[in-house]
Amino acid sequence: MATSSITFNPEELIGKINELEKVLLPKAATNALHKAVFETSRELSKRAGTTFTHTVPFTLKSFLYRKPTPIADGIEAAVFIRDDAPKGNAPADYLSPQLTGGSVYRTRFQKRLERKGILGGEMDQYMMPALQGDRLKKGEYTRALWGIRAMEDVRVQGPMNKKRGYRTSGQYVWVPPNLSGIVGAEGHAGYIRGLNKGKIPKAGIYKVLKSGLRQKFISLNYTPTVSRKFDFLAIAEDSVGDIFEAELIKNLKR
Repeated sequence: MATSSITFNPEELIGKINELEKVLLPKAATNALHKAVFETSRELSKRAGTTFTHTVPFTLKSFLYRKPTPIADGIEAAVFIRDDAPKGNAPADYLSPQLTGGSVYRTRFQKRLERKGILGGEMDQYMMPALQGDRLKKGEYTRALWGIRAMEDVRVQGPMNKKRGYRTSGQYVWVPPNLSGIVGAEGHAGYIRGLNKGKIPKAGIYKVLKSGLRQKFISLNYTPTVSRKFDFLAIAEDSVGDIFEAELIKNLKR
């Protein structure tokens, strides 16, 4: 992605060079550029840690560099954001809106909800944690995703008894913004009322507890947008330029 990778060429950083400098430059420039992209990847990670809230180690370690390699007319190196992930979402993808502004990234969680029929279609919804500022426990997204009953399979279930709680304790239920037109709407509405003391709660995803329903995700009828929060390109360009110049002078004086 253009917004998550930037390459650097020594000659572009220092401008025109004479024939003598071309002989002396390669090794010094290679060492200086290597140091510059390495330190810049660390600077980006540091800045991200102070800019974003609730960052995880995987995100902070996703600012990488490619050491200098030969090209047709010299050498080049790069600083970039990791664009793959063994599990979950790639940092280059979910950080992209923070680099450019625009609609928030639709995570795997959002996309899988769509495939289950929870989102999408006529109701363009977006699910987000109900308690802003609080991180959900590890695995909450997965448990919510696979714990939601498909609408067609919903059965009306009331409490078993006051001591043992509900049959479905620990399960997750989806309350759509508008029940009309949804498959199994009547049964679903009755099921939700049975779990929530006869009332239909606000749209979202809830966890069933012995005491009733606890909202875990709220349902928005639009996709949120964000303004640019992290100027990756500017930080990378400034950092590499400053470090390269200082390191090049050091290397040429040796």
